[in-house]
Parts: sequence; structure tokens; C-alpha cells
Amino acid sequence: MPLPFAVLPRWCGPSIAFVLAGMLGGLGYALYAPATYTASAFVLVVDEVGPDRSGPAALSFAQLYGRLAPLEETLRYSTIPLPDAPPGSMREHVRASTSPDTPVIRLAGSGRTARDAAAFANGAADALVRYGTSHRADTGVRVALMGRAAPPPAPSSPNLPLGIAVGTASGVLLAGLSAAVLSTQRGRRRATPPQGAAVLDESPAGRAERVEVGS
Repeated sequence: MPLPFAVLPRWCGPSIAFVLAGMLGGLGYALYAPATYTASAFVLVVDEVGPDRSGPAALSFAQLYGRLAPLEETLRYSTIPLPDAPPGSMREHVRASTSPDTPVIRLAGSGRTARDAAAFANGAADALVRYGTSHRADTGVRVALMGRAAPPPAPSSPNLPLGIAVGTASGVLLAGLSAAVLSTQRGRRRATPPQGAAVLDESPAGRAERVEVGS
């Protein structure tokens, strides 16, 4: 037989409400948030002195080019048309990541459609290759395209299980905080005597007075 809700502690009601609200909020976000697609292209930085191996110069310039790749000044080198984006928002559509061990730069493009995501990634890769080529005589390294981006088959976000998990975790956190606050308030009320209540006098004179009255 299920336990009646009446016998549950008072703080259980708000806690359950917070958990349910968080779970439903995460579910709503996962179902109704605009879809975002992500595609990745890769470029390789190689030392001019050794095309078949990568040295310290290639690793250093890979880190540098990774920071320059999302800049609009660098993206202007691209011959691949980039999707329309508001001015100054290109960093929201192009992200670069590098590794401290290999001179490979991953260029991730994101967009509302799979085609836009691939176009952002391939445009950034083309721009970086051309930018590196224009500075090849000064840097002593070569930037080459390693892999083009293809339109992804499915959006990268929102993720239904992840959205529900994050929402539920937020609800659990709020439920714990509310339970702690209610428990503290309940403890303070128990420690404070009601107004107008008589305070028992435990002094010797008080105990003697109670004995005389009782006799």
C-alpha cells in the first residue's frame, strides 16, 4: 500500500515540486530549443625544413594559428562563401581547438542547418590555409588542409537526455536548499519559547514557594 502523502515531512512537498519543475524545464528546453548543428574541419601545420615531420616551430605556430582562426580578419582570406552572420558574431559560429602534442587545428563550425555548419568550418579552414600561406616566408611553416567538414546528419544540441538530466539536477539542488532552509527555520521556532508562556523558576526560593503552595 503506498505511503499517504499526509505522513510525509512538510519539506517533502516543496522538494518534490522543485525536482519535477527542474525535470520538466529540462524536457521543455530539449524539445523546443532551436537545433544547432556542428561540423569540423582540420588543418595541419608543418615545418618547412621537414615536410614529413613536425618540429617545435610547427607546434608553436599551430597554437598561434588556433587563436587567430576565429578572427574576422583571418576569415576574410577565405574563398569559400561563409553563411550570413551578424557583425561581430563570427566567434559564435567558428571555434578552434589545438593540441599541445600535435600541430593539428580543429575548426568547428556551428549553424542552424547542417549545410551552414559545414560551410563555416570549411570556410575557416580555407581562410587559415591561405592566411598561413601568405605568411609562409616569415614563419617558416606551411599550413595544409587535412580534412574537410561534411554536413552532420543530426544536430549536436539540444540533447534530450542531457537536457532532462541537467534540469533534474538543478531541481534536486533547489530541493536540497529549500529543505535546509525549512529545517533551519523549524529549529529556530522550537528553540524560541512562545510569547506569554510562564518560565519555570528553578532557583531555591522558587522551589520552596512551590512546596508551600502544594502543601
